[in-house]
Parts: sequence; structure tokens; C-alpha cells
Amino acid sequence: MYSLLGWFNAIALVLLTAAWWFPRLNRSVLKLKPSIAGPVSKNLRRLHKPLGLALAVAAPIHGYLALGSFRLHTGSLLYVSVLLTASAGGTFYKTRNKVIFKIHKALALMTVLMLLLHLLAPGALFYLLN
Repeated sequence: MYSLLGWFNAIALVLLTAAWWFPRLNRSVLKLKPSIAGPVSKNLRRLHKPLGLALAVAAPIHGYLALGSFRLHTGSLLYVSVLLTASAGGTFYKTRNKVIFKIHKALALMTVLMLLLHLLAPGALFYLLN
């Protein structure tokens, strides 16, 4: 079950970031008609907030099911990154401050990098601390 939940979280993160990368990919590579790309982008933006909340709830459940307790590891760092990104996104939503939006995007990049670390070297933190 934890494996399925982990892949749900990874796919959710890809979909969360798609609101940013899909329009850029479409402009430079895909070149879909606006009648197709527009609704796709709109649906990705519409999914962004609820999917972010789902990720914030599902991620610690995945970690608990995988390890049997809450322990410090790369998944913990990934979850902190997710929470920081969501906090910046929520703050931007309330304030519409452009600086906060840039912070939100930078934290989103950090979250994607943390996901890669978690997938490719899940025990990296253990080796760094021991």
C-alpha cells in the first residue's frame, strides 16, 4: 500500500508542477492548438490547490506506512519541502505578492529535486549523519 501511495505522491507532484511547465513545453515543443492547450492549462491550474492539499495529507501517511514510524530520512526532508512550498503558495494566494510567488516557484524546484533524491538515494541522509 505504501508503494502505491508513494507513486500517487510522485504523480501528484508532476501534475502540480505541470501548471508551470506545460505551457512552456507547448510553446517550444508540442505546439498544440490553443483550443487544446488552453483547456489543458486551465484544468491544471484548477487542480493545483486541491492536489497540493492531497499531497500534504498523503505524504506523511506514505512515510508512516513505509517505515512504521516517523523518522528523519530523505522523505522527511521532501515533506518539509512540500510544506514550505504549500505555505508559500497559500501566502501568495492570500497576498498576491510577486516576491512570494517567486519564492513559491523556487521552493517547488527544491521539492522536485528532493523527490529525485528520495527516489534515487532514499538512504542518503542516513549515510550523511553516520
